[in-house]
Amino acid sequence: MDKEELKEILGMLRAQGVYAELCTKPVAVSLTSVPCGYPTDLSDQSIDDYFLMPKSLVGLHPEMFVPPVGDSMIDAGYEEGDMLRVRFGVQVNDCDDVLAIINGMVTVKTLFTAEDGTKWLVPRNEKYDAIELTEDMDVRIMGRVVGVEKTSVHASSRQLQTSIRRTKNKQRKAQRLSAEAVDERIIAIGESVRHARQWFAVYRAMLDYCVTPEGDFSGFCTRVRRLLPEHGHLPEAKEVARMAVQSFSKPVALWQSNNAPVMGSRFREYQSIAMEMGRLLGGCDE
Repeated sequence: MDKEELKEILGMLRAQGVYAELCTKPVAVSLTSVPCGYPTDLSDQSIDDYFLMPKSLVGLHPEMFVPPVGDSMIDAGYEEGDMLRVRFGVQVNDCDDVLAIINGMVTVKTLFTAEDGTKWLVPRNEKYDAIELTEDMDVRIMGRVVGVEKTSVHASSRQLQTSIRRTKNKQRKAQRLSAEAVDERIIAIGESVRHARQWFAVYRAMLDYCVTPEGDFSGFCTRVRRLLPEHGHLPEAKEVARMAVQSFSKPVALWQSNNAPVMGSRFREYQSIAMEMGRLLGGCDE
């Protein structure tokens, strides 16, 4: 089919009220999924394929299609198998879904400014905590999600405020717990720990909720041994410390299955223990 025939067909469609365009503008596709990692530039090594799109739908800023992974944005409609269309170098505003790099870790979340002026990246799944963007973090907002099948890319500010408030309430509740109350929760989570190194997940959750000192693996392990002397999988400080690498060195909300010291079902076990400990510390009914 030559160019003139295509023009004739397009003219016939428009006469029938159907607006159609030729897809001639290539948009890069990366098969590196987010939040499990994303290149920081648009070099040839980052590109796995191209989608052709109408020129009128593609602006002057570079774009790329990337697949999401995980369920932290499930309420936004982002599911594994989708392709997120991310536009780089554009202004982002509150309630926009953005691709961000935090201390070298990549994630897609909703950007929002709370009533007190603090900046947050908010998940769209109540199972996950919002991430406050603090001065000690290396944060780069790389781009804005401008398209995805079966979803809206603009969130309700009320929903985002509710998520942030829920996260803050959980953190405050944990910090108000007495040492004895924290001990009770360590004892309770012990039933879920089936390998000595899995105690790292408990330590990391406690660190996220500010109820244990950072880096005090020896003190944490001594505490567990005191509380659960008959436990079949008691932790050793050196072994627990070895797990604090890759994404496991970050808050639980930033753990990534393809950038962790364990993979597959073992990763899910660690994540489940950490999230359950978070629920015990922050309250299941928040």
